[in-house]
Amino acid sequence: MTKITISQVTKALPKIKEGLAKYNYLICNVHKPGDSEFQQVYRDFFKFRGALAKKANSSKYFKYMQECMKKKNLKIEEVLKRLYGDCGVVTPSFASKLLSMVNPDMPVLDSVVRKNLRELENLDIKLAWHSKPEERIKRGIAAYEEIRKWYENHFKTGKAKEWIKLFDEEYRESKNKITDVKKIDLILWQIRD
Repeated sequence: MTKITISQVTKALPKIKEGLAKYNYLICNVHKPGDSEFQQVYRDFFKFRGALAKKANSSKYFKYMQECMKKKNLKIEEVLKRLYGDCGVVTPSFASKLLSMVNPDMPVLDSVVRKNLRELENLDIKLAWHSKPEERIKRGIAAYEEIRKWYENHFKTGKAKEWIKLFDEEYRESKNKITDVKKIDLILWQIRD
């Protein structure tokens, strides 16, 4: 059962505006991840940093995203392993972000969402940062399954419907443009106590 209150959701909604404009641009241009403007907006929206932000790895990341546009049923495991193979880093956060662009019905697993779910929902999704790459991949897959399961359960509640209704009332122009999963993602990114 969700512990995040409607009041917290209502306070978060106005903070979404700037990010929503960037996301709407991304989702409308997702078919061209090789475009430099797309890449810049993506980097800004998702706070692209770390080893993947290096020019060579960044290029490989967006090239892989382009390949993924043709795939059906892309899984987090495949993305994690490919990014590790191509770029030498295991990053569940950016693997989930790539996956969510290819399939907007898939959630994002990043530090802000994990923190908010831990503090507000008592869902402590742990990653294996200081271990071998194989273990980090394995834990990244398990962590992604945990957040995916949270979304699945959350969508069975009346609260999820309320969140989406509030979002749709606030951002009518985006009501039918973005998925309910992304609406929840955006809310979770902005909730603060």
